[in-house]
Amino acid sequence: MTAFDDFRRHLLVSVDVRGYGSSDDLRQHEIQEQLSAVLDTAAERAGLDRTTWHRQPAGDGELAVLPDSVPEARVVDDFVRKLHTELRDRNHGRLPAARMRLRLAVHHGVVRTATMGFSGKGVVEVSRLADSAVAHLALDHSDADLVLIVSQRVFEDTIEQPHTGYDAAMFREVEVHNKETRLRAWLHLPGHDIHAVPLVPSAPAAAPGTPPSAADHQNIVHSNTGTVIQARDIHGGIRLGNDH
Repeated sequence: MTAFDDFRRHLLVSVDVRGYGSSDDLRQHEIQEQLSAVLDTAAERAGLDRTTWHRQPAGDGELAVLPDSVPEARVVDDFVRKLHTELRDRNHGRLPAARMRLRLAVHHGVVRTATMGFSGKGVVEVSRLADSAVAHLALDHSDADLVLIVSQRVFEDTIEQPHTGYDAAMFREVEVHNKETRLRAWLHLPGHDIHAVPLVPSAPAAAPGTPPSAADHQNIVHSNTGTVIQARDIHGGIRLGNDH
């Protein structure tokens, strides 16, 4: 696939591995090898050719810009389902610390190839979705191998219409506030009920005599992302706020 020198809308996929940074050197090496194999196998079984994707690897994940020839519905539906199956099979019988668990974000936004990889608002947004506190919390508070987070546009155009085998009720609406980014998005946990998963971390115990209303609205820093979370539930999701 040739580079594109102007800003164009593309389907964007960002994937991150949970717990990579806390793993030792040998485990990180194993994770990188496994991640590449899992993504390639899932794509092949979904009838997709990942050699046509622009890919920017990172130690704990990958950012991919897909060509226009790749159907969005096949990525959101078939690829995600095959990825979930592949993760489940590979994780079967493994100790919790040895399991590979992923956060996967899908967005349709503006991007352009750049000297260091990619540039454009779409790249920033899909990366923020994959690393959002809600995506972290969905895995932290469940036994799922995979969490899918899609942008509002992808949800409306591909899932809600519908062009996939998903029921839209399987997704949970959330708002992501991360640094300068504010996005509405939708979460899905394959094989689990996302609506039953608490997405607000437990608040530290309030000091004696603190009124409940004050304790309920205090800001909590999520341990993995450093994102400040305002513990207020909205439309079945959570509202995130960053004080920085």
